[in-house]
Amino acid sequence: MIQSKNILGEKFVEAGLITAEQLELALREQQRSAGRLGPILVQLGFVLHDVLADFLAKQAGTKSVKLSRLSIDNSVLSLVPPDLARRCLAIPISRDNDCLTVAIADPFNVLAVDQLQQISGLPIQVVTASELDILNYLEIYYSTGDSIGESIDKILDEKDRQAAKSLDEALNRLANKDEDAPVIRVVRQIITRAVNNRASDIHFEPEERMMRVRTRVDGVLYQDVLIPKAMQSAVITRMKILADLDLAEKNVPQDGRASIIVGGRQVILRVSSLPTSFGENIVARILDPASKAVGLGTIGFAPDVLETFRGVINQAYGVVLVAGPTGSGKSTTLYAVLNEVSTMEVGIFTLEDPIEYRMPLVRQTQVNEDMGLTFSNGLRALLRQDPDIILVGETRDTETAQLMVRAALTGHLVFSTLHTNDSAGAIPRLIDMGVEPFLLPASLLAVLAQRLVRGVCEHCKAEVPQAAAVFEKMKLPPPAGTGPLQLWQGQGCPLCKQTGYKGRRGIFELMVLDERYHDPIIHRAGAPEYLRLARERGMRTLLEDGLIKATQGVTTVEELLRETRLTPT
Repeated sequence: MIQSKNILGEKFVEAGLITAEQLELALREQQRSAGRLGPILVQLGFVLHDVLADFLAKQAGTKSVKLSRLSIDNSVLSLVPPDLARRCLAIPISRDNDCLTVAIADPFNVLAVDQLQQISGLPIQVVTASELDILNYLEIYYSTGDSIGESIDKILDEKDRQAAKSLDEALNRLANKDEDAPVIRVVRQIITRAVNNRASDIHFEPEERMMRVRTRVDGVLYQDVLIPKAMQSAVITRMKILADLDLAEKNVPQDGRASIIVGGRQVILRVSSLPTSFGENIVARILDPASKAVGLGTIGFAPDVLETFRGVINQAYGVVLVAGPTGSGKSTTLYAVLNEVSTMEVGIFTLEDPIEYRMPLVRQTQVNEDMGLTFSNGLRALLRQDPDIILVGETRDTETAQLMVRAALTGHLVFSTLHTNDSAGAIPRLIDMGVEPFLLPASLLAVLAQRLVRGVCEHCKAEVPQAAAVFEKMKLPPPAGTGPLQLWQGQGCPLCKQTGYKGRRGIFELMVLDERYHDPIIHRAGAPEYLRLARERGMRTLLEDGLIKATQGVTTVEELLRETRLTPT
């Protein structure tokens, strides 16, 4: 029996997923747009895709599945036409004893189930998956048109059949989607595959005889496809058109942004071009504004560190810094912090470059240096907006550092990032940037240093024999108090693309300041002194935290040393 949307909405409220006020707002939006209540709640930021899918599955009495954990056979996919699958927001996942199991976003949509049964000619068993997952995997599994290789072959065949054209003609033709679909299709396929493989960056790298495309997944670059030299100019031009860069300018670096739709959601590309000896090198950073900030409890903190850190971020005022090199997950940690402290009772404002996640109840401002909106200028303006909590995406210059410290001294809680290798190095760095030492003891609460390491694939995980011998070979001290010494590694499987790793995890060191730091800071002591003081209070270093995670099967010792290049303290 199909439940009415009002009854379903009331069940959302009863389950504590939304408030009555949020339901009222969602119902008004539903009346205006004639959409389904569940997706509207997601669009308004009231619930997450996965939470909605789990709730609907529970209400419908079906099983909730994660498509990323499944491998779907092509013979099963062929039972449902792509157009019908997209229309029903459903994807067939398995066939057993002449029964077809279909993952569907709305398990109450009996009309869609009837259509799927009629077309497939099989009884349908319904399971539930999130709409976002279904859209993503429809794009992965139902590959419309040619593969990348086939698209490249078509372009080269067409090029051979055509007479030579001037550069202006070629560029004008490239910009016309209808007339030059193959080049556009190749670029779109490369971007789509990168997004679906969880890549953070796409590199288009011109070489002497071809263009190499590599994607960065879990912090490591993997080769994706080789593009013939004859197509290099067209592919670069297409990327520049997407990012609204100057097509005629090839001798100076350029930066731009592109917005594309992948798997039914908007994805932002930060595109950078750089002249090289074999042509313009293009790098596109992939950002997903629709992503939700993760929780502090899910990013890898040890329980004791998490408890201490939560105590720090719930202070009334002060500065909390997250330190590490580029790509170490600092922004993700800060979004998790904001997710933790965001309530109706406080005003939270951010200055970011770029805005990577959209968050409810948070006023987010994009830094635009070309228009004069720098971190320092934006921070001055932001302080006039009556904030309680401020996030400054990056402490880049003296003025921003000084303003941030003074904001903390006037009763604001400030979060920011700093490029230092460890937590102890943050204090000398701030002093070098021009912050007066006497201001720091009263304003700086803590520094969290972090790195990201690849996690062992859970699907092909196996214990390493003779773990003690591994530590001895690496000349590393085994972590104390962790029980029997054990290590794990991934054997390689289709889900991790035979790498043995899937996803990344954080390793952390947390330095919390107290009265003992006052005199060393005033006397401009070096980083070793702050490290000594932190170690006296039991701080674990990045290496120590990583080794503990290795013995817990989170990562490997080899990955820890490769990514961090750390040595015992």
